[in-house]
Parts: sequence; structure tokens; C-alpha cells
Amino acid sequence: MAKKIQFTRNGDPVVVVDAVRTPVGQVGKAFQKMHSFELGYLVLEEVIRRTNLDKQLIDGVVAGEISQSSKAPNVARVLSVKANLPLSANAVTIANNCVSGYEAIFEGARRLITGENELIVVVGEESMSNMPIYLDGAKLNSKTATVDKLKANWAQALELGIKPVDGVEEGLNDPIRDAMMFTTAEIVAQKLDLKRAQLDKYAYGSYKKAYEALTQGKYDKYLLAVTNPDGETLEKDEYIMSKVGFVEKPERFEKTFAIYEKMPGGLEALYKKFEKFIGRPYDKSRVPVVTLFNSCPQSDGAGALILTTKSRAQELGLPIKAIIRGWGYYGVDPSIMGLGIAYAMNKALENTGLSWSDIDKFEIHEAFAATALGSIMVVRDEFGYDLLSRLEKGDVNPNGGTLAIGHPLGATGVRILINQLMNLDEGAKYSLGGICAGGGVGGALVIEKP
Repeated sequence: MAKKIQFTRNGDPVVVVDAVRTPVGQVGKAFQKMHSFELGYLVLEEVIRRTNLDKQLIDGVVAGEISQSSKAPNVARVLSVKANLPLSANAVTIANNCVSGYEAIFEGARRLITGENELIVVVGEESMSNMPIYLDGAKLNSKTATVDKLKANWAQALELGIKPVDGVEEGLNDPIRDAMMFTTAEIVAQKLDLKRAQLDKYAYGSYKKAYEALTQGKYDKYLLAVTNPDGETLEKDEYIMSKVGFVEKPERFEKTFAIYEKMPGGLEALYKKFEKFIGRPYDKSRVPVVTLFNSCPQSDGAGALILTTKSRAQELGLPIKAIIRGWGYYGVDPSIMGLGIAYAMNKALENTGLSWSDIDKFEIHEAFAATALGSIMVVRDEFGYDLLSRLEKGDVNPNGGTLAIGHPLGATGVRILINQLMNLDEGAKYSLGGICAGGGVGGALVIEKP
């Protein structure tokens, strides 16, 4: 028997007051000189400013981030103090891989439901540009155990067994299955027999929808233009605005090589290692299908929102953008992590008592075209709902998705929540979002028009 989950405080629902995000920057470009906590601070201040909220009423901050910097330990508290919020306010930073932004929203809602808090700011942030390259093993060697010793013996570091490690590369590899995230996408594509043309068509759709929404100003009221230390201002999402050629000439997608064409051993090696999870043996008719351009780009960015109860919002005269109807999680094997979206969305529907047909618009995380489209196929095949026809109708990611906008990891949950708010702005009653994450954990969120 399914357990009953309480998503309200004695019938008083949690609501989104307002939300804002930075444009998403490309790794090594617009925001490369800005740390995640600097981006997070900008959106925290902005969402408070936009609601004319008295800072002294805020009693909690929840932040989502994967690669938390030692420059800002427990960044939620750092942001809270920097923004001059009450020192008595609680603050916690959440990490749940790519679900971290959603997780921060869920955690904020939980604290409101239990009565622990009355008014919470949620921040999602990430700077993949500033993820460190670190020296593995340095502290284990007496000659490199401190910074001074390391400097003195720098020329011998490699000979001493010190290993430089790229935090991004290591973080994008599942340690249990030893699979990079693009590997999990190729596994899903091979498992579900997804063709290259299908993935490129899906990616083109994401690019086109995002570009049109941005140029038509649909995102404007949720975006905060950011000026970097070099005096350059980013007003719209950087990646898609630099890829107009793909929107104008979709044939460019098919001219890109597949990643496993360049990998040692090629697709046959993938099958040899992951045949158990693909579900079929390799044969020479199989070809790799995951490419750089049907995969999302690495990104920098931040977003913030304000949560409170409906009664508190009304008492303070705050706007109400959406009601948090509920959420759900579901885990799958790390090797097929992207399919966690389908199962998490189904769990969120079960938890809220809604059906697939109740949902007006869907927001599906597009780490890869293979995982997004694959999840849509799973919904059809395992839950009996034709989500593919809803995609073709324009009800899935109507304003583009992660493939085009970018994926600043811990900020993506807030970005997707904002796209869900846009769904409500455009007439939807219910919007369901789903995010997959390394390790196989999926998270999903249902919001309702107030």
C-alpha cells in the first residue's frame, strides 16, 4: 500500500513567491572569473529585491550545489550572512548530484511543512569553470604534505606519485559502474535502440525552441543580466546564442562525429563492458549515436526563489507564482542513470494523486537527447502513457531545455522550476518536471497554478 506523503502544513500549501536566474554561461567563457557563490549572491539579492521583501522576515536559506568550494563552505550560510539576513536564520547546503537544485527546493518545502521555517530563500548554483584540478595523494607524502613542502618539491611531484585529477572529469564518472555520463547516454541509446537521426532531431527541437523563446523575450522576466569582472554583460543564455547556425542549418547535427567513434575500442568495447545493462550482445550493425551536440554543454550559472506557505504569502501581500503540489524520487542503475526521469515522474504523480493526463506541460532534463527521449519512451512502454505524442504536440519543454540552455549542475533544478513557472504563465494548470542524476537517482516536481 502506497504511503501517504504530507505536502502541506495542515492543509496550507507551500508556494513559490518569485524566482530569478542568471543567464547560463559556457564553461571558460562569460562567467569563468566568477565563483558559484558570487553568482548565487546576485540572484539571492535580486529575488528579494523583486518581491520588496523585508530581509528580517527570512528565517532560512537552502542552497543546492555539487562542487562546493572551500572558499565558501556551507554556501547557504555564507550567502545568508553576506546578504545581511538575520543571523538567527538557519542555512543548509544540499548535494544530490544533478537533482541538487530540485533537492534544495524540496528541502525548503519540508522545513515549511514541518513548521521549522516560515519564509525560505532557495538558491541553486554551480561554476563548472571553477571546479578544481587537485593533487591526489599530496597529503600522504611527507615531501608534499603541506603547501610549503609541495612548493619546495614541486619539480618532483609526479615522481613522488602525486596525481593531478580534473574534478570535472572525475565527477562526471560514476565510481561504481566506472561509466562517464556520456557513456550512460550511449548505453541508454543502445538499450532502447534509439537512432542517431532521432537524437539529432530531438536536439534540434531543443535548440530551436530555446532560441525562439529567448529572442522573443519569453525568458526576460526571469533573467538577471550579469556583468562579469571584465565589464562584459551576459543577458541571454550563452551557449544557444552562439549556436544560431545549428538552428538555421539543422544538417550540422548530422555532420558531427559520435563520441564512441573516437573512444578506444569503439562501440564494441562499450558492449563488452556493459552488455548486461544494454541487454543485447554487440553486432557490427550497431553504430554509436551520442554526439557533442546531442549532449548538453558544461555550464556556469545560478538561480534563486522564495518559498513560504500560502497563508503567510497572503498575510504579507506577496505574489504567488505557483503551488508546490508535491514531488517524488526513484533510483535506477547508475549505468542507465538518465532513465531515472521517467520513474521519478511516475512516483511524483503517485505521491500527488495525479495522472499523466492531468499534466498540461512537462519539463524534462536533457543531459542528453538519448536520456530525455529514452525517458519519454519508458513512460510510453512501462506506464502506458504516450508522452511522445505530447512532445510532438509541443507540451514537453516548450521553451527549450538543457541541451540548448546548458547544465550548471546544482542550478539546473531551479532553472527547470523557472521553465515550469513559464508553463503556468502560458496557461498550464499543472507542470511536471523531471531530472536525472549521476548515480541513478531521479527527482520530479509537480507545481500547480494558484
